[in-house]
Formats: sequence, structure tokens, C-alpha cells
Amino acid sequence: MAAAERTPSVVVSHLDIVYRVFGSRARTGGSGGLRGLLRGDGRAPRTVHAVKDVSFVAYHGESIGIIGRNGSGKSTLLRAIAGLIPPTSGEVWADGSPALLGVNAVLEKSLSGAKNIYIGAQALGMSRSQVDAVFDEIVEFSELGDFIHLPMSTYSSGMAAKLRFAISTATSPGVLIIDEALATGDAHFRARSHERITELRGRASTVFLVSHSANTVRDMCDRAIWLDGGVLVADGPVDEVVDAYEAAGRGSRWSPTDAPEPDVPGVERWFSRDRYTTSALTSSKAFEAGTDRVFLAAGQDLSVALATVPEAVRSAAPVLLVRSRTVPPPTLTELRRLSPAEIVLVGDETAVLPAVEQSLTDAGFTVRRVSGDGPCGTVAALAGGVPLGTPVHLAPHGDETAVLVAALEAVRDDGVVLLTGEDGVPGDVLDAIDTIAPHTVRVLGDADAVPESVVRAVRPLTDGAVQRVLSPSPAEASAEVSATGERTEVDVVYIAKAIGDVVTGAVIAGIAGAPLLLVERDEVPRSVDEELRRLRPAHLVIFGGAGSISPDLRQQLADYVEGSEDSEGETLDGMF
Repeated sequence: MAAAERTPSVVVSHLDIVYRVFGSRARTGGSGGLRGLLRGDGRAPRTVHAVKDVSFVAYHGESIGIIGRNGSGKSTLLRAIAGLIPPTSGEVWADGSPALLGVNAVLEKSLSGAKNIYIGAQALGMSRSQVDAVFDEIVEFSELGDFIHLPMSTYSSGMAAKLRFAISTATSPGVLIIDEALATGDAHFRARSHERITELRGRASTVFLVSHSANTVRDMCDRAIWLDGGVLVADGPVDEVVDAYEAAGRGSRWSPTDAPEPDVPGVERWFSRDRYTTSALTSSKAFEAGTDRVFLAAGQDLSVALATVPEAVRSAAPVLLVRSRTVPPPTLTELRRLSPAEIVLVGDETAVLPAVEQSLTDAGFTVRRVSGDGPCGTVAALAGGVPLGTPVHLAPHGDETAVLVAALEAVRDDGVVLLTGEDGVPGDVLDAIDTIAPHTVRVLGDADAVPESVVRAVRPLTDGAVQRVLSPSPAEASAEVSATGERTEVDVVYIAKAIGDVVTGAVIAGIAGAPLLLVERDEVPRSVDEELRRLRPAHLVIFGGAGSISPDLRQQLADYVEGSEDSEGETLDGMF
């Protein structure tokens, strides 16, 4: 939407919210409770500055995630937008009456879900006849079935959240505010919620979402606002803000750009402002133009992107990250440079919307989509055509650490990564294993992460062993994989910490047969230290900025380099 056509839906101007609270009298013998308060038993009022001089403008058609650690002022801000809390100073304007949906929204738990539909919908301004017209749709969307006639006190938190979401989205509020309502619910319901929010945005609604789940915010929103201590730290594209929030350790202060660093001989960085631009930079460093194919995977689902790595290594093709709704400009620039004969778009139309495929086609690319029933089915479809007997590494979808370990091992073994779901192994994954007839299946995760029923279901489909592996740390796994090569005095070793930075880099390392080692932000784990001392690399390349690997550690890494020339770190800032 052009800037001139954007219509504001919410304007927050220099908003301050200050509470007055009373502390308890501790261990002094004073009276407690209301009686002590009325008697003035030493209970002095205390002020809490929950929101501090926050200003922003939201527009019709936007979906905005509010992120920050506990006590950062997220819920207070949204309640002020909803008109439930008056500003201490500053102003809030909203187009219409914002509808607040929260996990703790006030519905009558002693009444049935059906009666609460009428209570909640009428509270949103719908007439009884309007509720009658959408009643069946609300019940169907909530997936409660006959439970709709039982008291809400009998519902699980997930069931109650589904009902509240279905009620609040049955109409088209100008501004919908969701406070942690999507933190529960299975993957199927989250996908349907995403579709519903997309519909609301298409009807010019504005959606605000508070969630502690970074994946939920990435999936549901196109913009994010980060609060810390009541202060607005960052406001911008969802992936850029969430990446910065995660890199800063979930709650510490963040500067939009990494501070300049001195050159470190033999050690360089490949990084930029977000995982998409970093992915494009990494590709530009290693791949020549005119490649046969490029894999595109959704950056908000790193499990699928990481599972794509072994196939990309076999194809000697880069993996680039794409947003669910748009192709980031750096990605498009790199695609034009590469000029691939084919783009393989990995993801169904929920993970990567049709608009992305259409924009690539309009740009003149040949696009082939690989998709299945959800993330697990998509990865199973990607594995089609691998040779019989190919080793299978099975990891739970959503456990990005386990999937990264599986990908590293699969590259080493020339294997494939397949994913399990919340309810076990989907049928299309079992079909893929049956077709591959692997010599070995390695199941990453304990019985809580991957139930024993998964092992029993897989065992008849392989002519070899099914091994359950308690997932090592990424650092340990990377050192173990590297050590199998028995190399010393290698030319280059790649270093990473943040999983979002490593997808494209893992492909480059795999194609080159070079080690990829995982470290912590401020230290080199013992297993990696031993492997670096054994490898004695001439050069180190770090994937990720100072938010993922600190400048001090970058300096320390130079001690592992065996005689190399000075090398400057590079970024993509300003290049696109």
C-alpha cells in the first residue's frame, strides 16, 4: 500500500502510564491487609512507571507484534489502546472501538461455551440476531464440538483460548488486540488463526498481538514493536526487530547497528541487519552467477529451512530465506545476480503465501513449489527422489536445535532430514521413510520430545537399525561431525552461534567440505576448542554480528588461526 494511501487506525502520542501501588509491611509486626492500609501501618505508596513516552502510528491493514520481557509494559500499552487504562499523560486515538482479546478476558466460566459466545460477541457490539448468524461459524472455528455445551470451567487453557479467538474474530473490528491468545493451541489451529488474521487485515483491520513466542509473532505479524522497561526500543519490520530482540538476549537494550569493530587478522564476519540479508550476503560470497537452482525457504520456520540444507548440498545450490508474504529486497537482488534456471520454493501456501510465488514469476523466474501437508509433509516431499538406503535423521518440528544437529549429521552422512509432528509421525513422513528404505534411522530427542511410538512406527520401514540419540548441544554435534573428517591444517573454518544465521552458511560449508563449528556468544565450548586446536585453520569466517558472537570472542578466535593475512569483516548495510 502506498504511503499516501495508508490510513491511520491508532495513534499513540507520548504515552505515559504510571501506577500507584502499596508495598507490604515485611517482618515489622504491623497489621496486614486492608485494615493495616487504612491505619497507615507504614505502607507508603510506590509509583510504577509502566509505559514511558511511547509514540507510534498504526495503519489499517497492519498486523503488529508487541514483544519484550515480562514487566516491559506490553499488556499495559494494549489496555491503554483498548481504552481500559487512562493515560497518565500523552494521548491515544483509535478509529472505532478496539476489541481486546486476552487469555484472561472476562467470560463467565460457570456458563457453557455456547452462552459465552453470546456474552462475548454482544460485548463486541453485535446484536443477538448477528450472533445467531455467526454462531455455527464460531463453534466450527473453535474446534470445540460438543464441548461447546459444557461449562467453560471444564475447558483446558487451549480450548478457552480457541473460543475467545473465534468470538473476537467473528466480526471485523477496526482494531483487534490479542494478548497471548495464540500462545496455546496446536500447529493446525495456529495456521487457521494466521489465515483469519490475514483475512482481517485484508478487510483493513489492524491487529495487535502480544506473545512470548517469537515464532508466533514472526508468523502472524509484518511489524513488531519492542518494549523494555516501558520504553519503545525498536519499531520496524517483524524479522528485523525480533532478530535484534533475540540476539540481545530477550530483554537487554539494543542498538539498531552493531558497533564498529577493529579488524582481526584471519577472522572476518559475514552479517547484516537480519537473517534475510545475512543469507543473501553469505550466498553472494560463495556462489557464482548462473546456478542451476536456488532453494527458497521461509525464514520464520527454521526447522524447514534447516531440513532443506542436505538436499541443497547435494544440489550444490544455495538456500535463501524468504518472508511468508514478501521477497525481501536483498533476497531478490541476490536471486537476480544468481540467475538460476529454477527456484525451488519450499513450503505450502500457509508458510509461503501465493503472492510470493507470483512475485517471483512476475520477476521472470521459473518457480517450482515443493509442499506437503504442513511443515512435516513439505520436508517429506523434498526428500522424494533420494536413493534407496539413504540415511534418515528424524527430528521434532519446532525444536530448531535438534533439527540443526540433524542437518549437520545428514550432510556428513549424505542423508536426509525428516520431521515429526506434535502427534507423532505424519503419514506422509512414514510413506517417505518406506520409499527410501533407509539403512539407518537416527531419532534425535528423548521420549518426551519424540515418543517411543515414533520409534515403533518407523522400525518396520527400515532394513537397518533405528537409533535414538539424545540430542547433543549444537556445539558438541558440530565438533563431532567435524572430527569425523580427520583433517588438520584446513584452509577455512566457519563459525556461528545464532541458528538464524547458519542456514545458508551450513550449505556453503557442506559443499566445500569445510568444518562448521557452533560457539556461544562469549565463549568457545570445550569440544569446539579442542577441534579448532586440532584443525589449525588458516582463516575463520563468522556468520552473524556482534549480537550473536561478541567482539571479544571474535578477538579470541584469532588465537586459533595459523598465520593468515588481515581480513576485514563485511556487511550488507547500504548495499541494497
